[in-house]
Amino acid sequence: MAPRMTRRTFVRGSAAAAIAVGLPSCGGSAPAPPAGTVRLPGGFFGFPSPFAYIAGPGYVQMSYLYDSLLWKDASGRLLPWLARRFERSADGLTYTFELREGVRWHDGRPLTAEDVAFTFDYFARQPLGPLLVAQPFGVRAARATAPLTVEVELHRAAVTFAEAVAAALPIIPRHVWSPIDDPLRAQEKDVLVGTGPYRLSSFSVGEGSALYAAHERYFLGTPFVRRLELHPVDDELAALRAGEIDLASTPVEGGRPEALAALRTDEDYAILDHTGSWTFPLIFNLAREGPTGDVRFRRACALAIDRTAIVQRLLGGHGRPGNPGFLPPGHPFHANVEQYSFDRAEAERLLDDAGFRRSGDGGLRRDHDGAPLRLRLLTGNAPVPPVLDLLIASLKSVGIELEPRAVDLPTLFERTRRNADEAALTLYPGPGGTAPNADPDLLRTFFSSRIEGRLQGAQGWVDGEFDRLAERQLVTADVAARRRMLGRMQAIIARDLPALALYYPTVSHVSRTNAFDRWYVTPGGFAGGLPGVVNKHALITGRRTGLRIRAR
Repeated sequence: MAPRMTRRTFVRGSAAAAIAVGLPSCGGSAPAPPAGTVRLPGGFFGFPSPFAYIAGPGYVQMSYLYDSLLWKDASGRLLPWLARRFERSADGLTYTFELREGVRWHDGRPLTAEDVAFTFDYFARQPLGPLLVAQPFGVRAARATAPLTVEVELHRAAVTFAEAVAAALPIIPRHVWSPIDDPLRAQEKDVLVGTGPYRLSSFSVGEGSALYAAHERYFLGTPFVRRLELHPVDDELAALRAGEIDLASTPVEGGRPEALAALRTDEDYAILDHTGSWTFPLIFNLAREGPTGDVRFRRACALAIDRTAIVQRLLGGHGRPGNPGFLPPGHPFHANVEQYSFDRAEAERLLDDAGFRRSGDGGLRRDHDGAPLRLRLLTGNAPVPPVLDLLIASLKSVGIELEPRAVDLPTLFERTRRNADEAALTLYPGPGGTAPNADPDLLRTFFSSRIEGRLQGAQGWVDGEFDRLAERQLVTADVAARRRMLGRMQAIIARDLPALALYYPTVSHVSRTNAFDRWYVTPGGFAGGLPGVVNKHALITGRRTGLRIRAR
């Protein structure tokens, strides 16, 4: 994810990046693209099978080849995809899907309910890591009850199942995968048999160039965009201006508006702005002895950090200040909570009250053992978060010194899981996470003490009321009742501050209008919450909503 977290430097730290695949490269100079072509930023995010892709960008590349039972469009509603309809049982434990007739795999064989049941079972039997974002979490069993009917039984009711699993899990053909014992190592072109709208023509390992050609017999009809070219670039906006790609996004960590000023007045380009898909949370480690275990210390840190000034100074106003309840303003489940507006004097008072006294020269405060009040802060190095310098200065002003340690992502995740550092500053969502504009169940997955094995989230924080509410909201179908529970959960988070969202950058997506003019930001993200604008629905239909394919 090079010099950004969405490009190639990410995979340099991943073992999966070292696996070679015998496919031809589509690198090198090329003539002007044929009509019906869209050129996108590339990058190597693993092999595009349902088991070997890496994180969200890899999922998107894989999704061109494979389909799920449901999918989303610009309305945010779930569309019938491989399943033409589904029903949820009264107790919420069973979902029954009726498949479309006439859907065929790329090799011509028909899709059956046995394939779908096999998919759930096969995924459940694999030791899959968290970088695989689409997995059948919470599923007890799946069975074919008729040639085109599948029942999926859950361990417990979960209102997130339809979007997080049924609209994300890639359905795989039984006849291809049943003989394969180790799906991660199956990285040959022959295994890439899906029902998806495109077929892979070429792919370069390590570099991330790829060429996808439309599947002419796709069940919805031949896709509107006939050809997808993926080109790895270091600077997307520069590559867009140079005519190398047709879509570019600003860095997810945020950027200043003047970088796009000229493009906003150019009729050849369209710009979509979206705020709230990413944030930088400051995560306090409550599992370690020291100042982070004192809520007065955490509240003082929140008061000492001017989050509004961060947005102005770092982004030129192109974003929003972080919310102590974690969900960003504008989220449909956002609740009003204590904001800890910038107040350095109150921060100093809280630190005094907690016994962290300043030394005689007015410099660093002292902890309860008399040592200088320092925190080791773990952070990523691809790149180092741009907010880091402002954070260091803010806390130093009230007598707290941060000692940042920048590491690669595998090291960051490993140290976080070991509770090795007093605090962490990371981009969220990380690999496999859902964006802060997605389903509010992310409050459970990020903060609940009952979640094991996560890559990012609260460290050492336990609140019985929060954990109980987190479990209840997951099974509550009544929206008003769920909203009340989630509001209380946000109030508890803001009260205890196990983590503080510092800011929500505005990410801008700039497109060349003569190449494609129907990009959109999917409400709540697609495939369970992935942010961005490259939703395959738009490429297939040439529209923002519905299933009818637009005429060229």
